[in-house]
Amino acid sequence: MIAAGHDTLKSLAGLCAGVAALVAAQGVSAQEAAPPVPPAPTAATCELHVWPSSPVRSTYSGWFHGGIVDGAVQGRDGYKKLPDSILTPEAQLRTLREVGVAAALKLDSYTVVLHEQPLPSRAMRTATGRLVADSPACYAELVTDDVFFQQDLIDGRFLKAIFRFRQFDGGDTPARSFGTYVQYRVTQFPPTEPEQLDAALEEFRLAYGQAVKEFGAALNKPPKGKKKART
Repeated sequence: MIAAGHDTLKSLAGLCAGVAALVAAQGVSAQEAAPPVPPAPTAATCELHVWPSSPVRSTYSGWFHGGIVDGAVQGRDGYKKLPDSILTPEAQLRTLREVGVAAALKLDSYTVVLHEQPLPSRAMRTATGRLVADSPACYAELVTDDVFFQQDLIDGRFLKAIFRFRQFDGGDTPARSFGTYVQYRVTQFPPTEPEQLDAALEEFRLAYGQAVKEFGAALNKPPKGKKKART
């Protein structure tokens, strides 16, 4: 009886070992037969690089004098000196974030890269290729070339900004290029009293944001259709 029980146990043990081996073999076969998991698709990266302008400049036209560029900024004779640090590059970048510069240009899918240092005006006007050499195929540039405070005795006071935009679709030659100036009226700038300074500077900063939006609208304005010939 003892021998028989021992043989039975051995048989059961062998059976369990065989079942375990079979399960393991089937597991390996199942793993080998499973199709590979495809990699997650990656969307093409598009970048919009944005540069602020150098310090604000000025123009003035009056009855008896005017025409000297930066006369008010420099405090030349006959020109009322403007405040310092009117619209710094840092203030421009903050405004560009607030207005959503990519959305303003209808480039919502683009990743925005803000550059802290202004570009020399000549760099953008004379560039033929990309301003950033190591950039993705899908790439665009927006440069605020200049910002002016323009005061005319008759027309009033304005922020005037010059923007330059280029868009690339893979090569080093821009597929689209557009530049123009936008002006936006201001009423509180420049301040007449020291306590008005903060409000005047904020008005000028917000006017810059509106100018960015207006430039985006001009950039994406549909082309005018050809006039029909009269019959």
